[in-house]
Amino acid sequence: MKTADMENILSVRDLEVVFPVQKGLFSKPKQLHALNKISLDVRRGEFISIVGESGCGKSTFAKALLGINAPTSGSILLNSKPLSEFSRRELAHNVQPIFQDPYSSLNPRKSVAANIALPLVLTGELSKADIRERVDSIMGMVGLARRFAHAYPSQMSGGQRQRVAIARALITRPKLLICDEPTSALDVSVQAQILNLLQDLSRELNLTCIFISHDLSVVRHLSQRVAVMYLGRIVEIGDVDRIFERPLHPYTQLLVDSILPPDPAHRLPPVLWDGGFPDPTNPPPGCHFSPRCKQAMDICLAQLPERQKHGGVEVACLLYGGASGAGGNVAQDIPGISSGKEVSNG
Repeated sequence: MKTADMENILSVRDLEVVFPVQKGLFSKPKQLHALNKISLDVRRGEFISIVGESGCGKSTFAKALLGINAPTSGSILLNSKPLSEFSRRELAHNVQPIFQDPYSSLNPRKSVAANIALPLVLTGELSKADIRERVDSIMGMVGLARRFAHAYPSQMSGGQRQRVAIARALITRPKLLICDEPTSALDVSVQAQILNLLQDLSRELNLTCIFISHDLSVVRHLSQRVAVMYLGRIVEIGDVDRIFERPLHPYTQLLVDSILPPDPAHRLPPVLWDGGFPDPTNPPPGCHFSPRCKQAMDICLAQLPERQKHGGVEVACLLYGGASGAGGNVAQDIPGISSGKEVSNG
């Protein structure tokens, strides 16, 4: 990888997004820390994935990067410039999203060509002829035949609509692409086509992509690095092969162990979860994962771990970092989770 490609296009430091939540008409509002001290550097031209259970803060993080959710505290720098200093037009030129449902993200009253061209029309920087030329070029790039230009989203399949959404995101030639579950609403047979298209485009255009997903098989196929989120925090981050082959955090291990095998004749993996997802308005003290962790020590119930470098990754776990509790010395290498309680799938 070239030195220029190693430069950070995005730097996030101690990002917090807090929402007031009121469960009843007369109840006192509680604070929901959707993002809790998130720090992340993304290199130029990198394909990095954010994974975790539903409710862990992945989409909130994406919306913060798009300028939709204003940070409560912390900073987001894009090309070394604070995101808050970008105008809406300037931000649209630099960052574009691809959402989960292509149909709801497209205007059903506009043709395919008009949907794709909309970001350029709003900027008012190009002539109609230049816009048509740009639309023709980007349609070919995403595999849409020119005959679809005058069609409407309702006349297209889910995969074709997602290609339209990708074309619209790329029409402004952004530096950063935010993909929030872009294939989860598509048939399995179509997902591979869209994922391969995204991978090819990121290489061809040297795009920086942040890919948000709960499908770990897809993440492993696409990514260079993976960040694992739990209850608003990044608990582990590292190169994709290192994360999948030797995960350190017990939560990451559980996620990796839950991947369905590709062979339909292979036995399904056991369900290894103990307890449910905690109330985000009232997170457990200490390590937020400790009530579900089979290797939790006494100190885990009182101390919130910070991310530290260990074995080529960064991990937020007191099993690594020299702390010890009543349970004895801290293990330096955690074996698989298979020793825990298992619940049959069937």
